[in-house]
Amino acid sequence: MAKKEEKKEPILSLDGEEYFAEDMSAEQMQIINHLTDISRKLNTNLFIGEQLQVNRNAFVDMFRNSLKQDDKVEVESAEVVEA
Repeated sequence: MAKKEEKKEPILSLDGEEYFAEDMSAEQMQIINHLTDISRKLNTNLFIGEQLQVNRNAFVDMFRNSLKQDDKVEVESAEVVEA
């Protein structure tokens, strides 16, 4: 049986050109590794940023609710004095 010919997949597409690992120098592969790691970190930080924004909003809401609770306590404990 003949071996299946494997289709090479480019590891980088830049300015309309495709680049393959086997055609790159060691230095270029190192740069690709850095780019890949930086992209992963950016995506992770964007995800974390979304989580932090939601958490920040939750704490702002908690603070607003605590202010409303303070207002209720003051009104509930106030006495009505007849004139």
